Amino acid sequence: MLTTAMMGLLVMCFQPVSVAATADLLDALDEGTVWGEFYGTGELGVDATIGRNPGGPKFVSIAPGTQFWAQRGGRQGQSTLGWVPIDLSKNAVVHLRIPTACTNISRRAPTPEDEMFPEPCADDRMARLCTVVLPEHDEISVVQLAVWAIANNPSRRTLQRHERYMVDEQITQAAARTAAFEKLLSSAAKLLERADLKPAKFRMFR
Repeated sequence: MLTTAMMGLLVMCFQPVSVAATADLLDALDEGTVWGEFYGTGELGVDATIGRNPGGPKFVSIAPGTQFWAQRGGRQGQSTLGWVPIDLSKNAVVHLRIPTACTNISRRAPTPEDEMFPEPCADDRMARLCTVVLPEHDEISVVQLAVWAIANNPSRRTLQRHERYMVDEQITQAAARTAAFEKLLSSAAKLLERADLKPAKFRMFR
């Protein structure tokens, strides 16, 4: 019986290794174990349809900072905020909206007609920032300012044109709007500090 058990173990050892239960989205796409289609939704997300191919992983994750690039010129890129888990164990095809922030200030937002291609995050600072962001808790305007700081390093002058829609429209007095925008900048600086980044290195905080 001992010999039989040992033979069974040997057979198990030589069985083909199955695909890991969990995989990074980009790795799974490159390996062809999953497929995906991604389209713009404006400035706050990317719509995704992701499917598992036979033998593919049951769980996939999108890493913070994963970059989605629009295929039409003059459109914003989008960076993934936080970890995005995808469960393919019950349904081989799932639809979801990936929380993102714009990485190209002053460009037009991608529309549902704009196909988006995912790529690895090219900036370690962006990956660190997007890892500490909590999309369900952190104010999106604050997150957007922090992402712009890393991706585009805009000046305060450049940001002035964005103040009008980042500040609550119910605040009508100029001085009050300026104060509200300064508060957003202060919160964005704290968010960068949460990611162990120094706000003073970025133009918008000088």
